[in-house]
Amino acid sequence: MVETHPAPLVREATAAPPVAFNGWGDAVAQSLLDFDFDFDNSDSFRGSVRHRPFAGIEFIDMSCDRHVAHRSAARIGAIERPDYIMTLQLSGEFRMSQDGRTALIKPGQFAFYDSTKPAELVSSDNYRSLCLKFPQRLLGAPSNSLRELTATRIDAESGLAPAVWAMLLKLNDTLESVTTANRYATVHGVMGLVGSMLQSQTGSTTPLRRLESRESLLERIHDYIAGHLGDPDLGPQELADAHFISLRYVHSLFQETGVSVSAWIREQRLERCCRDLVDPALATAPVAAIAARWGFRGASHFGQMFKAATGQTPADFRRMSREDG
Repeated sequence: MVETHPAPLVREATAAPPVAFNGWGDAVAQSLLDFDFDFDNSDSFRGSVRHRPFAGIEFIDMSCDRHVAHRSAARIGAIERPDYIMTLQLSGEFRMSQDGRTALIKPGQFAFYDSTKPAELVSSDNYRSLCLKFPQRLLGAPSNSLRELTATRIDAESGLAPAVWAMLLKLNDTLESVTTANRYATVHGVMGLVGSMLQSQTGSTTPLRRLESRESLLERIHDYIAGHLGDPDLGPQELADAHFISLRYVHSLFQETGVSVSAWIREQRLERCCRDLVDPALATAPVAAIAARWGFRGASHFGQMFKAATGQTPADFRRMSREDG
């Protein structure tokens, strides 16, 4: 087995500022995940981490001195997004433990772990890596189908691994040059290749990225809308980009329901506004503030939309609800 992969390892060091041990926990929590740490030499420890989001996935450049990171069950938040973190080892050594396995990762190798499970990560001196953090749903596979691969060493010189390795390093170096319009399409291609590589590692002939039913996809889009109603720019193009589908397909999904994308968003916003207007806890909140909270661009526009939908002005609706109560 060849343990080095010289060509792609020649990369410029991250430009992130150095962090001492007393700031390392916050830096890693903000960029990656929440851990507890043990340091061999806390006074002399230095590390750096650079985090860059990219169309729903995240690239994290990290370098540091020797230390141990523990992610216990207590550190795993109940509302955290289930993610996978794939580590491409560039220098030093890295020991990853999860699911009863431990893998020693050397330069030219990589491995991944599940953010929803306890893990222990040990970094050597002269540690440097590129981490790719991505939502588990992007692989379209049940988590148990990949359980046998967590904390398992993958060599960057076999199967599809060389292509994944080279692609991720190159993309990390050129993130800023990718136009906004092309970012989601780029991520779609990246995750397709990553999924194919992991499928080949399992020996399975069943594609990890199975086609999702239209009903399930529409449900996910509805959930996304509910979580982003406060964004006045929310619209069909954002929904298409966030779910890696075409704009035409978004409109097609809603057409089957008999309600357009824009009408659905407007109805959801108006429903939230109605709830706030009758909420005693918000009795003194200005109508304009409630409208802005749910993504309406101005009080006048909101008033027109509200009266068209309910036959009343927001103020009349609020007053009558108090009288009825």
